[in-house]
Amino acid sequence: MRIGRAAPLAPEAAGGEALPALERPAPSGPFAALAISSFRWLFLSTMCGVIGFQMQQVAMGWLVYELTHSALKLGLVTAAQAITQLGVSPVAGVIADRVERRNYIIIVRLVTVAVGAALTVLIWTHEIQYWQLLAGAAIIGIGFGLNGPARQALLADLVGPRYLLNAVSLNSAGMNVTRIVGPSVAGVLLGVVGAGGVFAANTALYATVILFMVPVPRRFATRERTKEPLLTELSGGVSYIRERPDISAILLVGTLPLFFAMPYVALLPIFATTVWHSGAIGFGLLSSAPGLGGAVGGVMVGSIAEGRRKAPLMLAGVIAYGALLVAFALSPSIYLALPLLALIGFAAIVYTSINATLVQLLTPNAMRGRVMSFYQMSFGLGQFGALPASALAQVAGAPATMAVAGGAVMVLGVAFARFSRPLRTL
Repeated sequence: MRIGRAAPLAPEAAGGEALPALERPAPSGPFAALAISSFRWLFLSTMCGVIGFQMQQVAMGWLVYELTHSALKLGLVTAAQAITQLGVSPVAGVIADRVERRNYIIIVRLVTVAVGAALTVLIWTHEIQYWQLLAGAAIIGIGFGLNGPARQALLADLVGPRYLLNAVSLNSAGMNVTRIVGPSVAGVLLGVVGAGGVFAANTALYATVILFMVPVPRRFATRERTKEPLLTELSGGVSYIRERPDISAILLVGTLPLFFAMPYVALLPIFATTVWHSGAIGFGLLSSAPGLGGAVGGVMVGSIAEGRRKAPLMLAGVIAYGALLVAFALSPSIYLALPLLALIGFAAIVYTSINATLVQLLTPNAMRGRVMSFYQMSFGLGQFGALPASALAQVAGAPATMAVAGGAVMVLGVAFARFSRPLRTL
């Protein structure tokens, strides 16, 4: 069954690249991209998906720690999702440059709906075991790995270069609002209806993602259909990145700091239960606090004037991210940790929003799926960092682990600012 027709593309005035015509003139300001109706539907779909994901992460982390009381096994679940996401991301980028992107996203999203429903039934029937959560996380990682490059490329298709930073920043701000809503709701539901109720709500939200994607126009990559083998196209994407030192530098900035920084999310159940003894409600507050600062950061980044250099602000965000992680690790109470986490969210979104925007702006549409697949791998590597971080936390404790990780992020930020020549012109 066909779910709509492909929308026509209009030529971009500068550079000759085919880009979408805006459906109506969009005003300036931090919410300008929302004037594009197709982006609004994609935005709503993304927000429902991220709320569901945040709720799922809270429930899964809590359930794993409740079943095993093991920091290492908690990290293994996060790593399982990261490994599978990393494994399929490069291939997903090639697919995103070959197929119609909207329907492809809908099909992939059905996988996450099925996994969520299966885990819900297992929890409600009291049959859930650790290995099933591990397998579920791995399959979800595949779904997210297949979905990400196409969704990133579709966003750029819908808004064009003029509103790209604004759209990426709004997406980031919205995602961080969901980081407040998702964990808070999940924390309440954990106490009221248990993990099964959280997984049921998460599954319903994943189904809503599909419904909101239906009105989004269909989009193809603006190039001739190719009959080249998949691996040949994948190699072409790698070669393109190697030939572009500016894109290579931005991808490195988006990858290495996150490997050390992102594991703090996986360690929050340990801080909540073992360090500050705050229970499920405290865990929900800790999980949602970064979203508050991230939402503010996303709106502020969306207001950056066009033409202004963005790399210095991105690197300042990296350094601040690391310093705040060290302060969080050394925090003596949850009351100090909560505002520090909000500031962590602010710094993280300034860094990641600008990083994503620079990658998109520098990449032609015909290569965007493949390049964004390598960008997405940065988040997979960040999640994979939870495995060594959890192993270290098992021995040295979560606070010491986070202090070391934050210091590493600061060192990387300073090193990029000092030694990366391509970033000095961006």
